[in-house]
Amino acid sequence: MSKFLETLAGKLADRWLTLLVLPGALYLVTAIAAASLGHDGWYRVDVLYRDLTKIAAEPATRNPGTIALALAGVLATAAALGILDQALGSMFHAIWFGSSRGPLTRALTRRRVRRWDAANERVREASVAAARAQVADEPDAAALLRTAEELSAARNAISLVRPARPFTAGDRLAAADQRVLKHYGLDLVSAWPRLWLVLPDASRAALQEANAAVTAAERLAGWAVAYLALTTLWWPAALIGVVCLTVAWRRATSAAAVLADLAEAVIDIHGRALAESLGISSEGPFGKETGAAITAVLRKGI
Repeated sequence: MSKFLETLAGKLADRWLTLLVLPGALYLVTAIAAASLGHDGWYRVDVLYRDLTKIAAEPATRNPGTIALALAGVLATAAALGILDQALGSMFHAIWFGSSRGPLTRALTRRRVRRWDAANERVREASVAAARAQVADEPDAAALLRTAEELSAARNAISLVRPARPFTAGDRLAAADQRVLKHYGLDLVSAWPRLWLVLPDASRAALQEANAAVTAAERLAGWAVAYLALTTLWWPAALIGVVCLTVAWRRATSAAAVLADLAEAVIDIHGRALAESLGISSEGPFGKETGAAITAVLRKGI
């Protein structure tokens, strides 16, 4: 038991250090540099070195007690900044994956819908042209088919289904719900808690890893906001913030796509196990009739 507790404490300490302290300490160092350099002397590393040397020469810095208190203060401040960043990350989760509620998000959703509709129309026209060319055995049928496939990929890059959310990441997760409901007749939202209980450890680990990647992207976006706030003291912080926000958005979109693919995959592979655990028998491949029966049970008449 003591060995288990030691291992658990070590893992918690590693996560605390990685998720809270190190990013917070880096931000704290940047904030101190920003306050010291300002806008005019943003490049004056020599001034920063001079100030640090002056502080190091103080007698108090040679006192072990003072050093211990200073280190404790830095760790506590860094951890507090990390906790604040998690709050900012949850804000980005609500924005990126939330539905259209305000005027701005509704406008963004309408713009994505117009782009998707136009792309879908191009796919339809190209598919019809390719089908006609194949029926007529025309020599350019293969080229027309490749064009239709390329246009389909461009449409799917916007969204796999007609957009309903203001951002790509949110639409990708919402598309998983729609695709599972359309293909299997299964309400993924109702089924997910029960499905989680019957999943093997390997599937759970893959889903948790993908979800952790989404959360990490949200935390990075939170740090981007924090760095942008330093722009009032030191303008180069704006560059750091913009880069962090861009990387966070790309990572969130990619991680959401992986998470959605895994969510669909576990339905494809373990849908029958869910049905059997609920006492619903089925023959042959897991299909729409079984999925609809599961949905009827889980919704409990709602």
